[in-house]
Amino acid sequence: MMDRKIPEDTRRKINRKRYIRTACGAALLVLVTGTLASVLKPSLPEDSIDMSTVTRGPLEISLGATGSVVPFYEEVISSPISTKILDVYRKAGEKVHKGDTILLLDLSSASVDFQTDLDDIAIKKCKMDQYRVSAESRIKELRMQIQIEEKKLRRSEAQLLNEHHLDSIGASTKDKVKQMELEYEVARLQLDQLKLQLENLYNTSASDMKVYELEYRIAENKFSIKRKTMGEARIVASRDATLSWVNNQIGTSISEGEQLAILSDLSHYKVEADIADSYAGKFSAGDKAEIRLGSSMFAGSVANIVPSVTDGRIQFTVLIDDSVNDAFRPGLRVDVNIVNAVKEDVLKIANRAFYSGPGMYDLWVVSGNVAEKRKVRLGENSYSEVEVISGLEEGDRVIVSNMNRYRDRKLKIR
Repeated sequence: MMDRKIPEDTRRKINRKRYIRTACGAALLVLVTGTLASVLKPSLPEDSIDMSTVTRGPLEISLGATGSVVPFYEEVISSPISTKILDVYRKAGEKVHKGDTILLLDLSSASVDFQTDLDDIAIKKCKMDQYRVSAESRIKELRMQIQIEEKKLRRSEAQLLNEHHLDSIGASTKDKVKQMELEYEVARLQLDQLKLQLENLYNTSASDMKVYELEYRIAENKFSIKRKTMGEARIVASRDATLSWVNNQIGTSISEGEQLAILSDLSHYKVEADIADSYAGKFSAGDKAEIRLGSSMFAGSVANIVPSVTDGRIQFTVLIDDSVNDAFRPGLRVDVNIVNAVKEDVLKIANRAFYSGPGMYDLWVVSGNVAEKRKVRLGENSYSEVEVISGLEEGDRVIVSNMNRYRDRKLKIR
């Protein structure tokens, strides 16, 4: 059986139908793809993101630090002697008034030392008085001897003059005159010797007396300190305050200088803070500070800066303007921002967790219902705002939430 040739018109109709079916299929595929792309395009709800509008104005440049709330006044009471605790009169947390007894210490062994020192002072005073009497007696004796030798010298001088007179009239001899001259010279030398001894006695006795007096004063001073220490063995409050801690272990042996109690003024507070030593020289006492406690902000100022560096940190104290606020409690951790400069007329956005320092950032800029990623250069910051150097204009809306999980260049906001 032979094949019959298909007419040309019929062939064109068949090809036309095939082209129409192919075109329809392609159109349907494009429509489905476009619909799916529209449905599956990345998007996020507007209420799930935090947006900030670029504004222009002054920016307070600040340094970030951390710290702890501490009582404005705190006194540590230490043991004045090595002893043991006999009784405890106040509990931790109690309010105490000036003069209230907190602890009672055992003074039995200290009393023995106290009496020994008292006896030692009495002995030193007796020795000092005894030496003074002895020195005064020796001085008086020498003075009397000097008076006697002076009289002997005058008598010898008179005898010598008499011998010279007798010799001039031939009633004496030259040997007799020489003998009288020798006796006179000996008497004069003996008198000079006694005067020198008296002068030496004055000097040595005065020097020795100073030594006795010095030893006596030293002993008295030591005794005064010990007497004061004995008085302090009754541990009392030095002012109206709160007893924040006390060693309440009755019978426990304690060493001299060991901590016994802590008095705190819980009506006023300050912040003990620290910051990286890389900020050394970038702030000073008197600088304005902001203290953040939870969602609350408090104004303050830097009071003093410790000159030494510990473990790479600089410690400093911040005084709180509202130091009596009920929100403060000892030991609370707070963030501290030190304001050390002000920039005028700069573009700025809100400071959030995305910011880690000056540099380039990929930020999402919102226009209508579309967010587009853009390269933005950010500069210095305050606690709440960041300087915009380039990439944004005043009035732009920027997403400041964490957007690291989105890799696309555009997002739909719904």
